[in-house]
Amino acid sequence: MVNGNGGPIVLNDRYEIGKRIGRGGMADVFVARDRLLDRQVAIKVLFPEFATDPNFVERFRREAQAAANLSHPNIVNVYDWGRYSGTYYIAMEYVHGRTLADILRNNRQLTSQQAAEVATEVAAALSFAHKAGLVHRDIKPANILIGSDGQVKVADFGIARAMGAATESKLTQAGAVMGTATYFSPEQAQGAQPHPRSDLYSLGIVMYEMLAGQAPFVGDNPVAIAYKQVHDAPKPLNQVVADVPRGYESIVAKLLAKDPERRYASADDLRDDLRRFSNGEQPDALRAIVDAHGAAAAAAATAAAARANQTTTMRAGGPPPSGAMPVRRRQPEPRSRNGWYALAAFLALVALAIGGFLLYRAINGGDAAGQSTIANYAGQRIDDVSAELEDLDIRFAPLEDPNANRPPGIVDRTDPPADDLLGAGQLLRVYYKPIPDQSVIPNVQGETVERATAILAERDLTVGDTTPAPSEEIAEGRVVRTTPRIGRRVDKNSSVELFVSEGPVLAVVPDMVGDSVLTARNELAAAQLTPNIESIDLAPGDPNIGLVVAQSEPADTDVEPGSIVTLTVGEERAPLTTLPPATLPPATLPPATQPPATLPPATLPPPTDPPATQPPATVPPETQPPATDPPETEPPPTDPPETDPPPTTAA
Repeated sequence: MVNGNGGPIVLNDRYEIGKRIGRGGMADVFVARDRLLDRQVAIKVLFPEFATDPNFVERFRREAQAAANLSHPNIVNVYDWGRYSGTYYIAMEYVHGRTLADILRNNRQLTSQQAAEVATEVAAALSFAHKAGLVHRDIKPANILIGSDGQVKVADFGIARAMGAATESKLTQAGAVMGTATYFSPEQAQGAQPHPRSDLYSLGIVMYEMLAGQAPFVGDNPVAIAYKQVHDAPKPLNQVVADVPRGYESIVAKLLAKDPERRYASADDLRDDLRRFSNGEQPDALRAIVDAHGAAAAAAATAAAARANQTTTMRAGGPPPSGAMPVRRRQPEPRSRNGWYALAAFLALVALAIGGFLLYRAINGGDAAGQSTIANYAGQRIDDVSAELEDLDIRFAPLEDPNANRPPGIVDRTDPPADDLLGAGQLLRVYYKPIPDQSVIPNVQGETVERATAILAERDLTVGDTTPAPSEEIAEGRVVRTTPRIGRRVDKNSSVELFVSEGPVLAVVPDMVGDSVLTARNELAAAQLTPNIESIDLAPGDPNIGLVVAQSEPADTDVEPGSIVTLTVGEERAPLTTLPPATLPPATLPPATQPPATLPPATLPPPTDPPATQPPATVPPETQPPATDPPETEPPPTDPPETDPPPTTAA
């Protein structure tokens, strides 16, 4: 970013502004150098329209100072703030990495474990800020930064609060705050004051999106989205992502409760539950669902049995129990008594069966329960058990045990054992006796090709093709996955294809020099890059007018998707458009000689001009020396007399 003189813009003689790295609904973000401390920072420059409201300015000042007091590993540090050229800026920590929005925009859905790790660190940031009395108000992927070292940081603490009134006032303007409305809590959408649990709701939206690839509520405009936030229930996550762990889903469901009181009480409680999930334990959110379903099932069974018992105690011709419907006997035959007992016993058994079934579903297989009772797989073929567990979306590992007491290929036991409860996301180990001439593909994910080859050789397996595969998580040159997949049983001496990470997907900068602006924009869009157009003056008739004459990144360079590429475009600055202003003063000078008499104040500048014109008045004196030169040239007139003698001699 340069000033009118071609040099870099420096804010308050300290922050030297570099290229723009982002643009939001309220500010541009630039990378900059802090000349005082000689460090790289990010500068967020607010759009000038937000600096015209004195109330906003005061809120901004107060909240920026509050945010500057937050010092936490998961919060982007705010260093400074100030005013420049009619607007305000914030100097903050520059994070080398990408926003979560960039990752999701490039169709990089996260696994449940990765999403839980990100959410855990965001919850840590929220916990620290909430205890300091700050509510973020705008938790969304664009404000969650993931550094190149994997560190998660939350940006814009306090700033969002200062912008809150401006944001909410624009809710009715289509497109004005589309990104924000997507993550609004119901209470924010209704105009109520946000509180810490509002941030937790927004984080729940982010957790949903990290797995589903889209937010739960979408619409044509912010108002439609806000309406859904208040009135609609989100589509269950397990209907969008087939293999979502129930523990993760239960956490998201608790966060997205419309009633704030039904959400987590604090960010610390959320973080604890996320840690339980990551450690393979049952989250409290899931346990509460299981308990609720179990209690409901038990209550249903008890009530049904009680109703059945009331029927068995009814005597022929006697009064009905309190609260029971009167029963009129058509024929009070003595033998009907045994029939009543038989019917009562049958109804009791049915009620108990129904109650037991409901209780079983609450524990085993209900979508909300998240737990399953481990079946007895002993004695079954390992292939059949593997297929069944895959269909049930249960994490399992088939493990060979040479000392198993059953024939080869037959399941010997499981860990946890049969009839135990298996928690959501918990690994089920299935042991069986090895089958001669067969091997299980070992877990070589994250290993180098050389190491993976050695591990496979130990199982009498060979490496087939090695195929490059992009990966955000696995380091370049290491195995991402295999085909057949890890855990599959194959014949010995089979070949296994390795998919090797080539690192994150990079964008290739196209060659745009000589292209029109429209063509260059389309090329950058196709390459998932962001254009920044600058112009350069060219003489009229130059063939490069309207074309790209330079680009900031050389052609065929690999850069991160979303990077900004600056295009320098030739633009004609016709002299005719600049000369008239220059020739106007001479044209107006003659009239200007008349105003001096009528506009003395306006003639103040001209008086400075006359002194400038007086030197020409002194020039005549300077021309007088030439007038003195003629006497010096009088000798030449004496030369003619010297030439007169020749004529006399001629005479």
